[in-house]
Amino acid sequence: GTVLSENKFEPKHAIILRNRDELNIPLLLDPIPTPKAFRDAIESLSPEQKAFAQAFRQMQLAGTMFALCVVEIKPQLEKLLNLPPNSLTKE
Repeated sequence: GTVLSENKFEPKHAIILRNRDELNIPLLLDPIPTPKAFRDAIESLSPEQKAFAQAFRQMQLAGTMFALCVVEIKPQLEKLLNLPPNSLTKE
């Protein structure tokens, strides 16, 4: 997803899990250089190379966010259908 502002997140992918479903999400944990280390690394590059490196870094930074949001579907569905609480729960 994309962070739009300090309190807004636009998700790109979602998955619904239920009961005892499990999900394994492999994450790439390659470190990205700090702003100072990046500036130091591109300092001696030509203007074209510097522009490319900066564009590539922006692409990296745009894709480094991982967010997890848990939304309980049953309570929301009950509200939407005007059902009493826990009416969709199996006994």
